[in-house]
Amino acid sequence: KVPRTLNAVERNRARAYAMGFTAAIGMNCLLKALEYWRRGDTKVSTPFKVPKDERVSVGFWEAGRGFLVHHMHMDKGKIMNYQITTPSTVNAAPRDPFGGLGPYEEAVIGTPILESVSDDEVKGIDILRAIRSFDPCMPCTTHMDTGKSVIVREVNSCGCTLE
Repeated sequence: KVPRTLNAVERNRARAYAMGFTAAIGMNCLLKALEYWRRGDTKVSTPFKVPKDERVSVGFWEAGRGFLVHHMHMDKGKIMNYQITTPSTVNAAPRDPFGGLGPYEEAVIGTPILESVSDDEVKGIDILRAIRSFDPCMPCTTHMDTGKSVIVREVNSCGCTLE
């Protein structure tokens, strides 16, 4: 059932459901591999030759944060152009040319601030949680405009910089 309101909790719940779905797909692939093996079909690779004519290709892969897209142009066996669009590029997109909000901005509008402190002491942890629900590696830095001031909150939310 699709929830009426998409929020941080629902995005994290979807991530948990995706783990179960991925495990089921993995089990299905393992059973298929065992079926091939029992038949004696043990070939695990195919020969590959780099094409010598002009080719344009695109590849999509679902990563934990969204779709990762690779674009490539080859000519005479050489890569002429290669471009990657990461999920974070799409997730953290700014406003569009028509003034439409990016996903992060839209997600935090109306997010209740549950901190019980004065306006001057607000840390914005609820905003950080909403953004992190899109991408657990985010936000390293978040800027929040409270109407009275701009809060810059820097958070090290993972062990990325630990030595």
